[in-house]
Amino acid sequence: MDIFLKPDTWLALLTLCFLEIVLGIDNIIFISIVSNKLPEEQRQKARNTGLFLAMFVRIAFLLGITWIIGFKQPLFAIDDILPNSLINLLGLPGNHLFSGRDLILGFGGLFLIAKSTMEINHEMEGDGEGKEGKKSSVPTLTGTIVQIILLDIIFSFDSILTAVGIVDRDKVIIMIMAVIVSIGVMMFFSGGISRFIQRHPSMEVLALGFLILIGFMLFLESLHIVVPKGYIYFAVAFSLLIEFFNIRVISKRKKEPVKLRKPFTESEAFEALELKQENVQFSDDPQYPIGKFVPKENYSREELDQLIEKIDLLPYQVEAAVEGFDDAQLDTPYREGGWTVRQLIHHLSDSHLNAYVRVKWALTEETPTIKAYNQKSWAETPDTRLGVEYPLGMLKSLHKKWVSLLKQLLPDQLKKEYIHPDTGKHTRLDQMTANYAWHGEHHLAHIKVLKKKKGW
Repeated sequence: MDIFLKPDTWLALLTLCFLEIVLGIDNIIFISIVSNKLPEEQRQKARNTGLFLAMFVRIAFLLGITWIIGFKQPLFAIDDILPNSLINLLGLPGNHLFSGRDLILGFGGLFLIAKSTMEINHEMEGDGEGKEGKKSSVPTLTGTIVQIILLDIIFSFDSILTAVGIVDRDKVIIMIMAVIVSIGVMMFFSGGISRFIQRHPSMEVLALGFLILIGFMLFLESLHIVVPKGYIYFAVAFSLLIEFFNIRVISKRKKEPVKLRKPFTESEAFEALELKQENVQFSDDPQYPIGKFVPKENYSREELDQLIEKIDLLPYQVEAAVEGFDDAQLDTPYREGGWTVRQLIHHLSDSHLNAYVRVKWALTEETPTIKAYNQKSWAETPDTRLGVEYPLGMLKSLHKKWVSLLKQLLPDQLKKEYIHPDTGKHTRLDQMTANYAWHGEHHLAHIKVLKKKKGW
C-alpha cells in the first residue's frame, strides 16, 4: 500500500473519478428513463440494484484487464465475411479490421438507437389505450435491472479503456476505487435525475435524443471514425441550457393566478338543461343504447370542456329522469337480467366515487396502480336498497368537487396516467374524463329507454 503515500496516486485517483463520473452521465440518463417505467415504489430498488451489480461487472472487467485489452486486437476484416463482388458494389473498404471492442460498441450503439427510438415513439403515440384489444406491456423489476446491467457493460468499455490509458495496469486497486466512487455518485444522483425527468416530459424526450446521438457515436467509433467527444458534450450542455430556460418560463406561467372555473349551481344546471336539445338517437341494443365507449388518442381543450360539462349536468339529468318514480318503478330492471333503476343510480355514485379517487391518485402519485372493485358485488350490498335521494345527493356533491378539480387541470396534468391492475393498461386523465362522461350518459340512456318502453 506504499502507492497511497505518493501524490501521483491521489492525483490519478481524482482524475479517474472525475472521468468515470463524466463518462457515466449517459448511463445515468438511460437508467433514469428505464426505471421511470416502473411503479414508484420499485424505482429506487431497480436503480440501486442494477448499479450495484454493474459495479461488480466493472470490477471483474478490471481484474481481467489483459482480456479486456485483447478486445482491441483485430478479429476479422470485411473481406473475410463478405464476397468481393458485394464489397465492390457497396463501396466498402475490404481491408477494414474489426475487433471485439468494435463489435460490442457497434451493437451497443445500435441497441441504444433502437431502444431510444421506441421510447420516443411510446411518448408520442401513447400506450395504445385506444386500440381495440391491445394491452400495453408493463415493465418488470427484473427486466429493468437486466437492462441497466447490460447497458452498463457497454458503457463500461469507454471508462475501463480510459482507466487503462491513465493508470498503469499494475495499479488496478486505483481503478477499482474510482469505479466504486463513480457508481456511488450515480446511485446518489440517479434518483433526483429520475424524478426531474419524470416531472418534465420534454426533458425525457431530450434525454432520449442524447442517447440516440451517443448510440450513433458508439456505432461510428466501432467503424474507427473518431468524433471528438467535446462536440457531444457541448451539444448536450447547450441543449440542456435551452431546456432549463424553457422549463423556467413554463413554471413562471404556471404560477400566474388562474380564474376559478366553478361547476354549475343548481339553478344554472337546470337552465343549461332547458337549453340543451335532446337529439340523441338510441340503438336497439338494450345493453349499449348509445353504443360502446371508443376513446380518442387526443382531446382538444374545447372537447374536454364539453365532456366535463356532461359530468357536471349528469346528477340533475338523472334526478329529472326518475322524478315521480315509485318503489315499483325504481325496482324494475332496465333490461332483462340487468340492474334495477335503483341499482343503476347507486352504481353511478359508487363508480364515480372510484373515478374521483383515481384522478386524485394520478395527480398525487407517479403513474400509480389503482385498486379495482367488483361492480356487480357493489351493486348488491344492502345500501343499494336505500331511496335514490341518497345516491343522487352524493352524486351532486361529488360531481361539484370532481368537476371543480377537472376544470382547473393544466394540459400536462390531464396527460397524467394510472395503471389498471387487471389489464396493465395505462389510462390518461383526459381519456378517463371522456370515459366517465360516456358512462353517465350510458346509464341515463338505460333509464330513458325503459321509461319510453313502459310508457312512464
